[in-house]
Amino acid sequence: MSAQVTRGEQGVIALAGQLNFDSAMDVRKQLQQNLADTQGDITLDLSGVEHSNSVGLALILLVARIVSERGDQLRVVSMPAGLESIARVCELDDWLTTLAA
Repeated sequence: MSAQVTRGEQGVIALAGQLNFDSAMDVRKQLQQNLADTQGDITLDLSGVEHSNSVGLALILLVARIVSERGDQLRVVSMPAGLESIARVCELDDWLTTLAA
């Protein structure tokens, strides 16, 4: 299964499927479009992510940058354990924890 991005109500953007190098560019474009079409704070829902490598972390960083630049807040929910491990290795786990609060 490839990855997909869907926009829900009240600023929720959900990622699903496999976040890897094959899906990275398509997911990035989908995220940028959904963020452009969504005003206010964003909740990034990762509950549908089946597998992710470092691409998932890069996509979270992209969303965080875009949301921050426009002065809104980002919240990340349902972070997969594999992404938490990658974040810990990159010393971004404390930062991600603040996004999940």
